[in-house]
Amino acid sequence: MDEASSALVPDPTIPGAASRHVPALDGLRGVAILGVMLFHCAIMLRWEQPAAAWLAGWPRVGWLGVDVFFVLSGFLITGILLDTRGGPRYFVNFYARRILRIMPVYYLMLAVVFFVLPRFVPFESEGLRTIQARQAWLWTHLTNIGWVYHRKVWAFADWLDLTHLWSLAVEEQFYLVWPLVVHVLGPRRLRPACLACIAGSLCLRVGLWLADQRPGAIYFPTPCRLDGLALGALVALAVREGGDAARRLALARRGVWLAIGLLGALAVWRGGLEFTDRPAVVFGVSAVGLLAAAVVAQVADPAVRSPWSRPLEHPLLRTAGKYSYGMYLFHSLLLGPVERLVPAASLQAAVGSELGGNLLFMAAFVAACFGVAFVSWHAYEKHWLAFKTWFDYRPRESSPG
Repeated sequence: MDEASSALVPDPTIPGAASRHVPALDGLRGVAILGVMLFHCAIMLRWEQPAAAWLAGWPRVGWLGVDVFFVLSGFLITGILLDTRGGPRYFVNFYARRILRIMPVYYLMLAVVFFVLPRFVPFESEGLRTIQARQAWLWTHLTNIGWVYHRKVWAFADWLDLTHLWSLAVEEQFYLVWPLVVHVLGPRRLRPACLACIAGSLCLRVGLWLADQRPGAIYFPTPCRLDGLALGALVALAVREGGDAARRLALARRGVWLAIGLLGALAVWRGGLEFTDRPAVVFGVSAVGLLAAAVVAQVADPAVRSPWSRPLEHPLLRTAGKYSYGMYLFHSLLLGPVERLVPAASLQAAVGSELGGNLLFMAAFVAACFGVAFVSWHAYEKHWLAFKTWFDYRPRESSPG
């Protein structure tokens, strides 16, 4: 969800250049955040007319955008760790830069929600008081564990919605452990570890499903979501190993078609891809992870020019990717206020169409989220990021894998 130090990957084709920027990865991040936002928007709108109901099926699969974020994080974070392994202040620099990127705006948001807003909008309902009483899960980046522990997604009540923060908790837990894994294992032993994570995560979800566990127990725990992160890490390893570019491209293209086929078969089997459907979660997250990893493998490879690069480099998608972290943090909080300011029902009446009114509402919602994220970035976040210069990465020293 956070834009991990921008989309930098090594470029062995440029002598003396340690890395290059990959605009398509920003665009892919933009696709992911738009999918997540439109998903949350679509599930609260009314879709009764046939044309509107058909269209609603597309944004309702946007929950899978979270797994695109996981793949991107696995790829970019593992790449950073591999490039700096063996260098000075390996752990200090990594954790300091992650803290500067994620914590200031995240904790500012929580401070506003729990210390400022109650002065103007008292937490009077039972649901709001529950969120306030259990806020420690949010402050400690254990939100996803809090859902499982209490057997309920309790961070949604009245005007307040913090349910989306579970996925940031997954990433934070990954950031905490993964630097040590990469440091200890090195590139050669990291590959089998990633394969074990992919297989183990899928098997764990299957086991929980067969044990008739509720969807939340399958959906939220970090061990159940490791396959996307590990798939991204595998791509980071492959890009840095070089080798036969044609073979890598062929494998990535096969991965795309395999993933699309799996998603299509799953949608036919389950009659859609609903996030409350356990088989859709069990197999859907792996299929989307494979699709995202195959796309990343193509656009991030300096030896090939992927057909995915041009559409993902569209300025609108890249801009959404740049501000994706802020849009992610604030979008659930903004959904209620946007509905009060420009009610979807009023827009439907104004244009004489449920479909047209809903599309206008979704556009207004995305625009509001972008506006708040833009202000947050320029007025607050980037000033914290300036401190990253105190924690510059150094080239890694040669060491055995």
